[in-house]
Amino acid sequence: MDQISDMRFEDRSISIPTDEMAAKLWGVDVITAGDTQLFGRQLTNSYAIVALLSGGGTLERDGRTCRLRPDTVYPCMPETTFGITPEEGDSAIAVVRFGLYRTDSRFAGETYAAEAGAVTALFLNRDTAIEPHGRVADLCRAMRDGMGSGDALLRWKAQIGLYELLYETMAASGRQRTAGTGEALERARRYMEEHCGEPLNIERLAGIAELSPKYFVDLFKKTYGRSALDFLTHIRMAKAKRLMLRSDRRLKDIAHEVGYEDEFYFSRKFKKESGLSPTAFRKRRERKIALYGSSSLLGYMLPLHIIPHAAPLHPKWSEDYYNLLGADIPFHLDGYRQNYRKSENLDRLAESRPHLIVTAPGLEIWEKERLDAIAEHIEMPEEPAGWRQGLLLLAERLGETAEAERWIGEYERRTAELKARAESSLQREPVLFVRVLKGRLYAYCNQGIEDVVYGDLAVIRPEGLPARGTFNEPLSLEKLERLGTGRVLVLVCQESETLDAWKRLSASPEWLSLSAVRNRKLQLIGSNPWREHSPVAAEKIRDEAIALLAGNCP
Repeated sequence: MDQISDMRFEDRSISIPTDEMAAKLWGVDVITAGDTQLFGRQLTNSYAIVALLSGGGTLERDGRTCRLRPDTVYPCMPETTFGITPEEGDSAIAVVRFGLYRTDSRFAGETYAAEAGAVTALFLNRDTAIEPHGRVADLCRAMRDGMGSGDALLRWKAQIGLYELLYETMAASGRQRTAGTGEALERARRYMEEHCGEPLNIERLAGIAELSPKYFVDLFKKTYGRSALDFLTHIRMAKAKRLMLRSDRRLKDIAHEVGYEDEFYFSRKFKKESGLSPTAFRKRRERKIALYGSSSLLGYMLPLHIIPHAAPLHPKWSEDYYNLLGADIPFHLDGYRQNYRKSENLDRLAESRPHLIVTAPGLEIWEKERLDAIAEHIEMPEEPAGWRQGLLLLAERLGETAEAERWIGEYERRTAELKARAESSLQREPVLFVRVLKGRLYAYCNQGIEDVVYGDLAVIRPEGLPARGTFNEPLSLEKLERLGTGRVLVLVCQESETLDAWKRLSASPEWLSLSAVRNRKLQLIGSNPWREHSPVAAEKIRDEAIALLAGNCP
């Protein structure tokens, strides 16, 4: 049986079957600044919804006063008091009064008042924002006009308007409740990551999430696919791996830093989690693995917990990797514009005396000949193979298949959880990517965007562009207007000629008249991570896409 709501009170669930709920609209009052008789506190014997139609005003309930916001429903329960104060000017506030009843399907025609507790669950006892803009005001005005009409058919239509308003309220309340518990869990998850070295238990984590311990345990496992304590163990072991690979600190000190007083217990947990003892894991540092051709290769090494002996790095073109790993990589190759200085980098690579070299695809013959003279090398597959296949192939050659499978599994779990929470926003409208280069526009899709945005997150593609795969098609402003019917994300190449052209274009009347610009649906994105194709970049693209398109940062 369909349920209107399922809200927990002290671990009990109160629900209302939708096919047993009936509503009756009693009337709609519209209060303006010119009215006086409806001002002040009043007792309501019926259910009521307060909504701002225009201007501004305040609502007082239960001794608390709040400023009314547009597109928001404010519920008031029977036998409670509330007061309304419109602001001066053209302010108008609607008060929709109605009754709620339950019908017994076993006995035709028998109805009775809905239980107070069930109705509290129905509204989730909270104010609820409803989309799209103007929907609440339109419904309230239509109900008022219908109820005041001498036409019985229009009065009956007003009753339908009440059902529509209740439906919108319940649906939006459910979405907000899900987002609220999701944020609570995210708060606990972030706390685990930032304080994993401290003593943590379920009671403390549940307190941070402001949920009961039992509800927290059940909801965390349902959301993340593993228990909170298992998740904490995963965080602690990941940090321990980073510490072991980057320093010569004693195992006892590392165990203490990640939250374990007993280093032997830590070793057992580490082996169970990673499949290797800490000593065996630490021997990885003895392998001198070098990277050549692109700093994006670091995005394949990090999931395997391997810090390379040599790699291309640059403080601008690979800023994140430079800041994260620069001090841990002994030999820096020049990462300017992704291996711009090839001969110098090959000389530096030979100087590092690596055991194995991992290279980007598409090398020239002379580069491969130089590499053959330095050490054995592995060439990564072309991008269309996808980052998952590339990671698994590399991991197999390095004997790290289990580590790669663990990382991919965690990515899949996290992606599924984020997608479920934001699916309605992600699939609301098409998303067009535009690249700006030297004063020209291109409809754009690289392999990372294809794999993550249109693939993993199932974001809608604009009509009129290839159904799948990468492309870089010239784009006029007229075609941008036709294709950019939803969100438009713009990637501006960060070099002087393009930046000057972009400054002129973005200030032009033609650009400012675009629908996406006028409706504030156009946003800029950066080269990092949107131009990179790697597991780490895929993770960042996923998180940024969720934040940009769904309005929440995980």
